[in-house]
Amino acid sequence: MPRIASLAALVVASLASLAGFSLAAPPTTPRSLAFTPGVLLVATDDPQGIGVAPDGRARAASARVADVFARLGLEGARRLGPMRAAADDGGTRFLALRSTRADFDPPAAAAALRATGAFRAVSPDYRLSLFATLPTDPDVPLQWYVDDGGVADIRLPWAWDIERGDTSVVIAIMDTGVDTGHPDLATQIWHNPGEIPGNAIDDDGNGLVDDVVGWDFGRNDADPDPEYTLDASGLDVGFHGTFCAGIAAAAANNSEGIAGAAWDCRIMPLKVTHPDSGITTSAVSEAFLYAADQGVDVLSMSFGGAGEPGLPEYFQALVDVATAAGVLCVAAAGNDGDSTITYPAACGDVVAVGATGPDGARASFSNYGPWVDVAAPGVQMWSTICRNYEFTDLDWLFYWLFFGWDGERPYMYGDGTSFSCPLTAGVCALIRSRHPSLTPRQVARHLVASGDTVAFDQPIGPRVNAFRAVGATILAVPAPVAVGLQLQAPAPNPSAGEAVVRFALPAAGPARLEVFDCAGRRVRALVRASLPAGPHPAVWDGRDGSGRPVAGGIYFVRLESGGAVARCKLVRLDR
Repeated sequence: MPRIASLAALVVASLASLAGFSLAAPPTTPRSLAFTPGVLLVATDDPQGIGVAPDGRARAASARVADVFARLGLEGARRLGPMRAAADDGGTRFLALRSTRADFDPPAAAAALRATGAFRAVSPDYRLSLFATLPTDPDVPLQWYVDDGGVADIRLPWAWDIERGDTSVVIAIMDTGVDTGHPDLATQIWHNPGEIPGNAIDDDGNGLVDDVVGWDFGRNDADPDPEYTLDASGLDVGFHGTFCAGIAAAAANNSEGIAGAAWDCRIMPLKVTHPDSGITTSAVSEAFLYAADQGVDVLSMSFGGAGEPGLPEYFQALVDVATAAGVLCVAAAGNDGDSTITYPAACGDVVAVGATGPDGARASFSNYGPWVDVAAPGVQMWSTICRNYEFTDLDWLFYWLFFGWDGERPYMYGDGTSFSCPLTAGVCALIRSRHPSLTPRQVARHLVASGDTVAFDQPIGPRVNAFRAVGATILAVPAPVAVGLQLQAPAPNPSAGEAVVRFALPAAGPARLEVFDCAGRRVRALVRASLPAGPHPAVWDGRDGSGRPVAGGIYFVRLESGGAVARCKLVRLDR
């Protein structure tokens, strides 16, 4: 290739300049995280007592909290997450507070606010790390983790004989963005049904204009495509989210590149990086709440940080909101090669994923411990990279020399628990496609129970077995029905036209109302939204999610809210 000759002179100098950078050593979790100056993030279950005044100032009804706000110079405030037209309806709220003081100390200020007892969680706006590295040896069979004869793969071909995903199941990739025009991903990108493209109007009323294919929470705009982003070593990592998206759900049978774990599922790009500030907890917060508001099925997070003060509790509050909305959270365990506990992976209701290699053993870089739930391949992974911006000559050279890139096609190798995570997320999406009535906790328990028991050198859970995950009998127990969660029989029933389904929630929060056929397949999502407590109606017109009339027969309506479930039967008559 002509460009190789023109770059040859860079090799010696470049290698010398990176003498302290080991290509074989994954980036580890920083023991002390940097944070955004002047900013605190808070989670509160008292939106009436703590919030944002009309003039954008921090508001505190409690004199004690107001005094701390004044002492710390915490004057500005903004609410994080989608801003629906409805007023606050209870539940956890997330705010970013900003101080005017030049000597503001976020960790000390967070401790002072926590001491008031008025907050569920308080955290500085930490800058988090991607859990990825890149391999030294590209000469391995492409996608060995799909099928290597049963040595170390996760049995995907056998799983695909049973389940290849469902277009109604959405995997959110919270990362550096996804190249929405990539030839192996363009047909897989989720489209917001509540938005009209390009009309510059917030059609669905969530506070974001034209969020048609996701959102960029790093720059706060509607373009979630990646951009050039340097890591600590001086190399571009903007491709990272696109790489994860390909492993999770790249298109299959399209004569292009690779096949993702969940062929027919959809990818929601949630970009949380900025070239200047990297990944901040505030951007992650906004993306978390967006995913919950949109009711995604699986959330893949290949980043994190150690347990800095306030961070575990703050992440747990976000995870709780997502789980209550029916979102299954999956996160990379980290690349320290030791028992360092990282977040959000170590939060409750998050599937923490360690990494294995082609030999079936734990990858040397993978974090371990009883908090890691499952293991999945994460070494010498071949996947998609972005092609929507130009790499520098140095990046081009290193990708070609060390990562197996041919300089033309947008694919190369990568290592890290970063890539074990979306592979596991893809398998979880297959489970949710096959068994859509399961709650996030039930899917997580079944994933673990159906895995392969392997005697790893350190505890990283069972290895994911996609075949058993989609084919085995569900071992999870049904979710309990909460007191006050009500679902009335549809009327009329039987019905040949529209049927009204009435339900009531005991408390405000996310709710899902969906119709399933006798085989347990999701037919139509009637409600996926955050609703106030009390009664609500929904109408089913007898059509599936694509607008086609369904055949006559017996159907089931399922209501889920707050981790509880209610069901009823509906008989559909042929017209």
